[in-house]
Amino acid sequence: MGKTQLSDESIKSSLDRIKLRYTYEMDGEYLVGHLDDYPEYPTQGENLKDFEENLADIYEMIQDGTLDVRQKHGVLEIVG
Repeated sequence: MGKTQLSDESIKSSLDRIKLRYTYEMDGEYLVGHLDDYPEYPTQGENLKDFEENLADIYEMIQDGTLDVRQKHGVLEIVG
């Protein structure tokens, strides 16, 4: 069996994949919602594909510094 070589683009696309949780609802004819980690940046879309593309754009702008993230998030653990 020979070794399969991956192109630089294949390696890059597999390494760049990230999963982000989001929340949305139907508001009239549009899906509206936000990335769960960044609720201060809501968006909308005409369909799920459009909505997810808008979420991806927001995430990219957060990562490159175009959008300033002022809110911080934490986890509260309550022992009962």
